[in-house]
Amino acid sequence: MGARGGPAYIAEQLWPLAVPIDTLTPDPANARKHGEKNMAAIRASLSRFGQRAPIVVQRQGMVIRAGNGRWLAAKAMGWTQIAAVVVDDSSIDAVAFAIADNRTAELAEWDTEVLTSLLDTMGEDDLGVTGFDRADLDGLLAGLTPDFAPVGLDEQGRLDQKSPTVCPSCGHEWHV
Repeated sequence: MGARGGPAYIAEQLWPLAVPIDTLTPDPANARKHGEKNMAAIRASLSRFGQRAPIVVQRQGMVIRAGNGRWLAAKAMGWTQIAAVVVDDSSIDAVAFAIADNRTAELAEWDTEVLTSLLDTMGEDDLGVTGFDRADLDGLLAGLTPDFAPVGLDEQGRLDQKSPTVCPSCGHEWHV
C-alpha cells in the first residue's frame, strides 16, 4: 500500500479508480493480440513506472474494453488491484470504442529522427522499458540518411574540379 492507502504501483491520482483485479473479465472478442515481446514491454513499463493511465471497463459483465494487455501484465505481476474507468456503454459502443482505441494509436506515425535521437540517449535499462530494444534502435539508425554531409576544403576542391560550372547562355565552362 502507498503512503495514503492506495496500492504503491498505481499513481496516487488513480487510487479512487482502483478495483480488485479479479473482478474484471478480459475482452473475449479482443481483436488485438499481445505477443511475448509486447507483454514483456508492458511488464517492464509497469514495473518501472506503475500504472499511470486507467484501463476502460464496460460495466455490463465488467469486461475490459481498453487495456487488456496491461491487465494481463498486472495480473501476471501479482497485482491485486488496477485502476479502471467503468463505463455504461452498450455492447456496440463498447466494441466500437475498443477498436477505435487500438486503431487510432496504430494510425499515429513516429518521427523517426526524433525517436531515434531520444532512444539513442538511453542506456540499456532505460531503453528496455520503452518497448524498443537495441536491434530496433540499430535499425532506426541505419534507416536515417543525412540531408547534408559537410566536406573539407580539399575534398570540395576535388569535387569542383570533377564537375565544372557551365554557363547556360554561352556554354563556357569554369572551375571555382
